[in-house]
Formats: sequence, structure tokens, C-alpha cells
Amino acid sequence: MLERHVHAIAAGVPVTWGIAVETPVEIGINSSPWVVMMATPTDLEDLAVGLALTERFIVDSQAIERVEVSNYLDGIAVDVIVPAAAVNNSARRPRSLEGRIGCGLCGVEALAGLPQRPNGVVGPRIDIAESAVRSAFDALASQQPLNRATHSVHAAAWCHTDGEIDLVREDVGRHNALDKVIGALSRSRRLDEPGFIVMTSRCSFELVYKAAASRAGVLATISAPTSLALEWSTLLGLPLLCLGPDRTIVGFTTDPSHAA
Repeated sequence: MLERHVHAIAAGVPVTWGIAVETPVEIGINSSPWVVMMATPTDLEDLAVGLALTERFIVDSQAIERVEVSNYLDGIAVDVIVPAAAVNNSARRPRSLEGRIGCGLCGVEALAGLPQRPNGVVGPRIDIAESAVRSAFDALASQQPLNRATHSVHAAAWCHTDGEIDLVREDVGRHNALDKVIGALSRSRRLDEPGFIVMTSRCSFELVYKAAASRAGVLATISAPTSLALEWSTLLGLPLLCLGPDRTIVGFTTDPSHAA
């Protein structure tokens, strides 16, 4: 069940309102628990694979053998089975038991646990036309069934270079939605395909870090990036766009020569 229905009042009139389900999801690697995320309980295989890849915990996406999902009374466990040689234990950041949805830093024990610039990520990225990004934003709402029912979940979409939306994942957490998209691409052996990502959220540095695991031409978000996100976009070679006033597409740069 992805939503529950409750009684609410809208403009003084009783209505039935959909509430998005949020549940603990334990993600493990080779039967060893790694982190517990609060997530929308759908596309959990994608979430587990995407999280392992975007956190650079698994270094070879094609080495993943299978993903096992188990349901318990108090949550769901997802186990990613992969040869030990494909596991990068140095990327296993120390965390407390619970990884919350609102911030990629939640659970990290110290500043030393922040992700460093990964090697081998920066590569050539294709140019994406602003018209393609605008087209994707225009079409995104129609492909968010859970958000239409609840008005409370984020979406991430993988788009073809012409702006046609290829796949969408929804979740109460914006990071989770992006991990699900990356995981879905990986599981279908499509991480190297040209395209770009649009998201219904602000742009944090964690989203930039995660999106760089794909060949996305750009990361486009509804709201503008933070200063740290912009710095990381330069380090990782991932252009950032957002939806501006009157649905204009706004691009960002840290190049001082472009400053006003």
C-alpha cells in the first residue's frame, strides 16, 4: 500500500485525503546491514541498487547478482548480493542506524565522513537544449500518480535528450527518488545512455553527487541550487538548471568571468 486515506477539511468541506506511506527500509550488502532509510515502499530494488551506486559503495553496477526483498511487521529489508571484489568498503561512511530523508548528511558521525570528490566520475557530458528541459518539466506532473493522490512526494525522472520522459520514480524523500532512478537505469544496463535528470525539489550538493554517477547531461530541479551544490557541480562537471520565473530555464556557473 502506497497511500492511506484519512478524513480532512478543504474549504470547510469534509474530504477524503490520500496520505503517502513512509516506512523503515533496511538496506544491506551481502546480508550485512548498512543503513535504514525512511522511504516510500515502492521500487525498493531500485532504491537499494541506486543508493549503493550513488554512494560509491558498489563499484561495478554490472556485478550485482540479485536483490532480495523481505517484509517484516516493522519494516522492509532489502539485500543487495554482489561479489566482494565489487564492494568498496572505504566508501562505507559511518552512520547512525537511521538515515532520514530530508538531508544527505543525517546520520554521518563527523565532518570526516562527508563524501570526497570521487575518482573516475567526471567525463564528457552531452549538451541538452533548454527547450528539452522545459518540455520535461511540463510533462512531469502528469507522470506522478502518487503525488496527485497525496500532494506530498517528490519525483525524479530520467529523460531522453529531446525532453521525452523515459522513467519516473516517486518517494517521500528527494534523495530516495533520485536513487531509485539511478538504480532503475543500472538494473536495465542503461547507465551509459545519454539523457538528463529532472526533479521536483531544490538542488542540494548530495543530489549533485548522486546524479554524477550517471551520464546525465544536466541535473534540472524546480528550485535553484545551494552554494555547495554549485561548487560540486563544477568539480563533477555536471551542469545545473532550474525552473525560473515564467517557467524560464535558468543555468548556473561558478566561473567568476560570468559574474555580474
